[in-house]
Amino acid sequence: MEAEYNSDNSFTYTRYAWGKDRYLAKYLLSRAGKMLYQSAGMSYPAWLRAALTACRGRSGEGSISILCCAVRDTALAILLVTSSIAACHAQTAEAGLAAARADLDQGRYTDAESVLRDYRAHNPADASGCYLLAYTLFRENKPADSLKAYTEAATLRTPGAKDLKTIALDYVLLNDYKDADHWIRYALSLDGNDPEAWYEAGRIEYTLNRFQDALESFEQALRLNPALVKAENNLGLTLEGLNRTDEALAAYRKAVAMQNSSEDPSEQPLLNLGTLLVQLNRLDEALPLLLRAHQIAPHDWKILAQLGRLYGEKGDLDAARQTLEQAVAIEPKKASLHFQLGQIYKKSGDAEKANREFATVRDLLGTSSSPQ
Repeated sequence: MEAEYNSDNSFTYTRYAWGKDRYLAKYLLSRAGKMLYQSAGMSYPAWLRAALTACRGRSGEGSISILCCAVRDTALAILLVTSSIAACHAQTAEAGLAAARADLDQGRYTDAESVLRDYRAHNPADASGCYLLAYTLFRENKPADSLKAYTEAATLRTPGAKDLKTIALDYVLLNDYKDADHWIRYALSLDGNDPEAWYEAGRIEYTLNRFQDALESFEQALRLNPALVKAENNLGLTLEGLNRTDEALAAYRKAVAMQNSSEDPSEQPLLNLGTLLVQLNRLDEALPLLLRAHQIAPHDWKILAQLGRLYGEKGDLDAARQTLEQAVAIEPKKASLHFQLGQIYKKSGDAEKANREFATVRDLLGTSSSPQ
C-alpha cells in the first residue's frame, strides 16, 4: 500500500477517504508524510519546510496534495487542507467577480450578468456578488430586477451609500421620483461628500419642479467638484426654471467653457444655451452653438428641432425644411416635429405636404388641437 503514495495522488486518496472514513483519512495523511520525508532523506521539519516552499505560487489541488503528503501531524494536516480549500475557493470566487467587473468596465453588461448569475448559484451567501449583480441589472436598464437583487443583497449586508444611490436611480428609471428622492437623500445621509450623488439629487428635485432644492444640490455638487460640467449645465436649467435668465445664460456659458479642452464634450450645454438664445430671439448668437452641438450629436432630434426653428425664424425655409425632415426621420412619433414641419411646408406654399403633416399630428395625438 505504501508504494501507492506520491505527491501527485495523495490528495485524491485522502479526499476520497475523508468522505468515506475519517480515521482512514488521518492514517493516509500520517503515512504519506512519514514515508515521503523519510524517503527524501530529510528530517520531518526540513521536509515540511520544503513542502510549504513548494506550495508557494501554487493554487488548488496541487498545493493541497503537497501539504497532505508533507504533514505527519493529522490535526495540522486537517487544518492545512481546510485552509487550502478555503483559499482556493476564495481565489476562484474573486476571479469570478473580477471577470464580471471587467465585463462591466467594457460595457458588456449581458456577459457580466451571465457571469454573476453563475457566481450567485455557487455563492448564494456572498453579498458582494449579489450587490454587483444588482448594479449590473441597473446598467442593463432592468430597474425592477435590479431592485429585487438589491433587496436580496440587503439581507446579506447593509447597503452602502453607493448602493443606495443606484437604488435611487432604479426608481428614476421607473419614473417613481418620490421614492427616488427618498433613497438619494438616504445615500447622502451616509456620504455627503459624493458630488455625483448631489448631482443626481438635483436632477430628481428638478424633475419634481423643486427648483430651489435642485439649485442647492447642484451648487453643492460643484463645491465638491468644480469641474463637473453636467452639474453646471443643470444649474443653468434650474436657473431658467426660476426665471433667472441672465444667471442661466452665465451658467450655460461657463459649462460650455469648462469643456472647451475636452476630447469628449457634451452637446447638452451647447443645446441649452442655443435654445435659450433662440427663445430670446438672439439667433445669430445661437446658430454657431447649435451647429457645434449638431457636430457632436448629429442624430439628436432636439438639436435639429432647434435648428429648424432658428432657420424658420430667419426666413431660410429650405434649410428649415431639410433640418426638420431629418428630425422627423429620426423621431417619427414626435407630434411637435410634424407640426413644425407642417408649418414650414405651409409657409413654403406646399399645402398638400403641410396638410399631410397636420394629419399625422392628429393621428399621433388623437385630437385636432395643436401640439405644445
